[in-house]
Amino acid sequence: MLLALDIGNSNIVIGVSENDEWLYRWRIRTDDEKTVDEYRVHFRELFAEVKLDYKAFDQIIICSVVPQLTQTINEVLSRQSSAKVVVLNNSIDTGIAINTKAPESVGADLIAGVTGAYELFQDDCIVVDFGTATTVMAAQNPGELVGGAICAGLKVTIEALVGKTAQLSQIPLELPPSVVGENTMEAMQSGLVLGHMCMIEGLIDRLRKKLNAPSVKTIATGGLSPIISSYTEVFDQVDPMLTLDGLRLIINRHQAKG
Repeated sequence: MLLALDIGNSNIVIGVSENDEWLYRWRIRTDDEKTVDEYRVHFRELFAEVKLDYKAFDQIIICSVVPQLTQTINEVLSRQSSAKVVVLNNSIDTGIAINTKAPESVGADLIAGVTGAYELFQDDCIVVDFGTATTVMAAQNPGELVGGAICAGLKVTIEALVGKTAQLSQIPLELPPSVVGENTMEAMQSGLVLGHMCMIEGLIDRLRKKLNAPSVKTIATGGLSPIISSYTEVFDQVDPMLTLDGLRLIINRHQAKG
């Protein structure tokens, strides 16, 4: 049984898989001030809800963009389980070559997402991850991550605008009745939600031109992907589990090679 963790800036996504099927998934808030013992208790409570314990796991893999938490959670898992904890980095053979100017700076979550997408499409593809940041990454045959764009995430943008404007309040993450907002709330929804999607559509269009692949497949993932993707037809697939799927593929490859 596999335990996979995607440690992001806002949330930690935890998945349990067996025979390539995801049995359980949790999303908890990232808290880099929690101690090893606090995370140990938190994880134990989650697993107890579904009658699991650490003895069930023979594979454990982590990808993280929060360095201060990587060691904390690695220590929790290493203490509690006899399985070796694999922490994804650019030196691990994922089956995807990182063909960028600074491979060491590519986030582990981006590597996992592209790994999952390329396995799915077996061809050029674009992965859009709607998280704390919105990332748009491109992969090309024969399995290369060639780069992309990193933007402020939609929630971060909304929080920044609301925090700097005393007369504006939080807005629902949904489209307004029209691009022409007829009140402040609708105008904000047009500018923020619709504007974010226009940015993504524009970046995808430019990446397609750069890749010289006008029909390249696109996939959306991340916590906001089910909501945001419903407002556009630019995506061929939506898969909130894509990063965890990439981690599952990577650890299977890693262990098969010994």
